[in-house]
Amino acid sequence: MPENNSNYSHGSSQPSPANSSRTAGIFSFDRPKPHNEDAEIAVLGSMLTDADAASIGLARLNFEGAFYRPAHQMIFNAMVALNPMGEAGIDPVVLADYLQKNHQLEQIGGLNYLRLLMDRVPTSVNIEHYAEIVKQNAVLRRIIATCSDAVLKCYESDGEVAPLLDIIEKEVLEVSQMNQSHDFQHIAPLADEALKYCAALLTKQSDLQGLATGYDTLDHAMTGGLKPGMLFILAARPSIGKTALALNMAANIALRGGDKTPIGIFSLEMSAQQLMLRLVSSEARVNINRWPYESNVPQGDLDAVRNACVSLRQTNVLIDDTGAIDILELRAKARRMKDQYDIQALFIDYLQLITINSGSNANRENDVARISGALKGLAKELNIPIVCLAQVNRKAEEGDGKPKLSNLRESGAIEQDADVVALLHRKREEQFNRSDNATDGIEAELIIAKNRNGRTCTQMLTFFPQYTRFDAKADSVDDSDVAHSTH
Repeated sequence: MPENNSNYSHGSSQPSPANSSRTAGIFSFDRPKPHNEDAEIAVLGSMLTDADAASIGLARLNFEGAFYRPAHQMIFNAMVALNPMGEAGIDPVVLADYLQKNHQLEQIGGLNYLRLLMDRVPTSVNIEHYAEIVKQNAVLRRIIATCSDAVLKCYESDGEVAPLLDIIEKEVLEVSQMNQSHDFQHIAPLADEALKYCAALLTKQSDLQGLATGYDTLDHAMTGGLKPGMLFILAARPSIGKTALALNMAANIALRGGDKTPIGIFSLEMSAQQLMLRLVSSEARVNINRWPYESNVPQGDLDAVRNACVSLRQTNVLIDDTGAIDILELRAKARRMKDQYDIQALFIDYLQLITINSGSNANRENDVARISGALKGLAKELNIPIVCLAQVNRKAEEGDGKPKLSNLRESGAIEQDADVVALLHRKREEQFNRSDNATDGIEAELIIAKNRNGRTCTQMLTFFPQYTRFDAKADSVDDSDVAHSTH
């Protein structure tokens, strides 16, 4: 029969959960792992005497290694097996019979130990408090095991640091999520909150909106802008203006989003300096590329550029221009951006340039699918919107030349993972036929071809190639004119 011990730092020499055996060779602790045996006994005794306590215990502690003593974990696992839905009390006679049939009754101390559990519980009213004590000690043990396992992995590493960092970060995140408490909610307060939310929407309360991209039709289609956890795919053929439009959206958020909204940008194709010059040119509405060929630059242009630089300098924009970045490195850097600067959105240019270590026999389509899935997971993990650029294939230029969902290059998983897919289209030849001194714009369309939580439509745009800027037009097109996938 297990010995009684209410202090986790002393007492039983019983082994801790199985996951600690692998790390025993690294850390030889003489003291047992954190636990509180009185709390474990109180939880199990409460569950055996009170049906409501049983449902609470089954809900709160139904994870691996919740109990320190193997006998207690064995008893709890039997309770779960007998009452998987947590809808009824635990009958000690039925529990003893189950343990006997599975050759576990003697291992837990026999029927007398089940009776002792029921006798030792002071009151089942405090089941939530008992369960919380047991859970917190389980979290501490998991932290110890995770840290010890991380040390072992470092010693066993073959030198590839990036995959190792990703694994360790995932394990630490799992421990963090383990400590988060999620419980059921009655529908009544949810209905009240929904009513308040709808009323707030009517009054246009800004805190309920997403991040405004500066393009009204697009923002309205997304019911208020880019939302946390959203994966937004902006796709087009090369040289149509994906990067320009993404930078315009980023600048609109950073400059006009209020409170200097911090955002992150991963530029896999252009250097940080090139990106900055594009931002300046777009914000100033000045064609900087012509300056080397002009004898006299207008003072107004110089002032506009200077003002644009001053405005951009005051923003919280972080740029990483690592070329061909691996998805593991990208995720690690994005986590650091979120942790250190609390970025509210992430822009990636572009998806097909991200690499992934998948072996020599890897299929590129599968790689892209894994990358898009990882980006969606990252958006949910960081709770921010991710705007990722992507290429469409040459078939998009067939017919009327407008891209469709089916034209997303290399993987249908991009369409599946994305919350919003926007396809940028314009007639490329119009730009080539323009004179160098042209000041007018070119018509373009942003086709919202998929929108998981909103409507599909088309945002009409005017593109000014001389300073890589897209301006919104007032008119829009309804979803009947959107080019949908043919598969």
